[in-house]
Amino acid sequence: MCAIKITNPFYRTAAWQKCRAFILARDNYLCQKCLRKRKIAPADMVHHIKTLEDYPELALTPENLTSLCNMCHEQEHKRWQKKKKKAIRNKRKARVIVSRANPER
Repeated sequence: MCAIKITNPFYRTAAWQKCRAFILARDNYLCQKCLRKRKIAPADMVHHIKTLEDYPELALTPENLTSLCNMCHEQEHKRWQKKKKKAIRNKRKARVIVSRANPER
């Protein structure tokens, strides 16, 4: 295993380790995103399709987990972070109402 800084203690639990091993074996230790592109790459990561942060109840649900290579996993998280930043930016936008005086008759 690689030495990765893990910030969420969930990833150190025995339940996650067992689930992770199951998902990697289920997916034959191959990156599922690369397979869809007809490429073969070994899977290094197990990715939560719906994020652990937003859907903690799906943390150990096999249907919410997929095996990815490190490059695809990074791409997924960058895409998710961009969507999240865009959503935050959209929420922060102030609505500007332009009003003009009625023309004199």
